[in-house]
Amino acid sequence: MAGFSKNWTHQNKVDVKNKLNTVFKRDPLKPKIDNAVNKLQLQVTKLEAMITKVNEKEGALFKKIVDALQRHDSDVAKALSNELAEVRKISRMLNQTKMALEQVSLRLTTITDVGDVMMALGPAVSSVKGLRSRLGKVLPGAEGEIGSIQAVLEGVMGSLNAGGTGINISTGSDAEIDQIMKEASAVAGQRETTII
Repeated sequence: MAGFSKNWTHQNKVDVKNKLNTVFKRDPLKPKIDNAVNKLQLQVTKLEAMITKVNEKEGALFKKIVDALQRHDSDVAKALSNELAEVRKISRMLNQTKMALEQVSLRLTTITDVGDVMMALGPAVSSVKGLRSRLGKVLPGAEGEIGSIQAVLEGVMGSLNAGGTGINISTGSDAEIDQIMKEASAVAGQRETTII
């Protein structure tokens, strides 16, 4: 009967640390960061292709505006200028998005590099700590030097923290139509003087 009551009320003691590790199991971070960098680079490549297409469209529209101004068709030139202003806004937005993605990719790459450095410095700090206590007994003056080396290594480890990022994406103003018209008029004027 004593065995029954012992088994009945006895609870298996599970190590809390192991249980928490099971619940909050963490996968390695470096492969996740590398995967994210690869995905970001793919998006940057796609954005570059889109930017090239938009730039080609921008050049074609500007040429049409110049041609319309040479024909003295200001209504068509204004309509095309409006469209060109929108295309330029899209171009700016795509370029800013590309730059933001490149910044994120660069920061993630930096985090990976810093992690590699910390992985390399971790054992060095441990080794220096061990040397300090052992050499302090043999060479009392060396303990201070090793202590300063340890402080430098620990300082490097502590300062390898990444800062925050402020990515600002803005769009242009609608006053761009007048600027486009001025640019196109200048080009149209140059073409007319070269024709004459």
